[in-house]
Amino acid sequence: MAAEALTNGRAEIGRHREPRRKPMTQNKRLYSLILAMGFLVLASNAQADKLAVAYGAIGGGQLPLFVTEAAGLFKKHGLDVELVFIEGGSRSVTALVSGQTPIIGGDPSAMTLAASRGSDVVMIASMTNTLPYFMAARPEIKTKEDLKGKRIAVSRFGSASDFVTRMALEGLGLVPDKDVAIVQVGAVPTRFAALESGTIHATVLTPPANLLAKKKGFTILVNVAALGLKIPNSAIGTTRAYLNSHRDIVRRFLSAYIEGIKVLRSDRVFTMKTLAKYSRVTEPESLKEAYEVYSAANPERPYIDPPSIQKVIDFLAKQRPETGKLKPENIIDMSVLQEIDRSGFIDSVYGR
Repeated sequence: MAAEALTNGRAEIGRHREPRRKPMTQNKRLYSLILAMGFLVLASNAQADKLAVAYGAIGGGQLPLFVTEAAGLFKKHGLDVELVFIEGGSRSVTALVSGQTPIIGGDPSAMTLAASRGSDVVMIASMTNTLPYFMAARPEIKTKEDLKGKRIAVSRFGSASDFVTRMALEGLGLVPDKDVAIVQVGAVPTRFAALESGTIHATVLTPPANLLAKKKGFTILVNVAALGLKIPNSAIGTTRAYLNSHRDIVRRFLSAYIEGIKVLRSDRVFTMKTLAKYSRVTEPESLKEAYEVYSAANPERPYIDPPSIQKVIDFLAKQRPETGKLKPENIIDMSVLQEIDRSGFIDSVYGR
């Protein structure tokens, strides 16, 4: 009886004592904490500066920009960045000077041409500091002589592909617009499709598209990268007006970008996945080879090499003499990048 009473008593105590309320209290606290964190995230997003950033090419030349966005690094630095594709480097520069976008990932040749016409354009950091282009041609074209009288495609006149094509043709001893016709077709996927259909006879491609072209039997006539030209394929551009009035935003943008380069250089799998998304190439071997090119072409410190920009100026001046009046310092301003570097930020990104 006593045992039964004790058992019943324990049952009664177990039925009516308060410990069950504690988990409810903890749940409420946890719920309140989650709500508070949610409000903090919302508040953080509300405070993030919105920024539309244009890029003019679908390919590896813009890879640091793509990786920075995909890794969420712009958000980390309080920026709500939307990457906007505007086909052709010259068009993205037009969007910049017209005020449609305050920052672009564009090609130096298009920015140089715009500056020579009086536009407020300035390059603030490099993006892929070499020209990883290859001229791919139809299988029946084996030599430079076979190119004469043929059609070579570029994205837009004044774009990086146009600049590289003309440089490559001169290297082959051919005169652009005389020995060969240069036509505007569009971005890499469009040019590749035109090459496959026979609408055009050749075009310049960047990894991984050139690797895919080689596997499909197209002739690789010129490896522009092998020419040893230390000319950036792309650069981060803005206007001096924006740089002066929004210096803190530019600083945060470049800080995120520098961290993005770190991810590109150290995370092969993530970078290849990002490249596949933007280049529309999914063949693993091509992506792997492309990664090797771009991880090497994006240094920790994305400084622009002024003598290389002088080469761009000199080349463009052959067709547009007014461009020859420019000096590299007229179109380069790396002051924010230098401030970031002097602060020790870049060293801290790499754990030094």
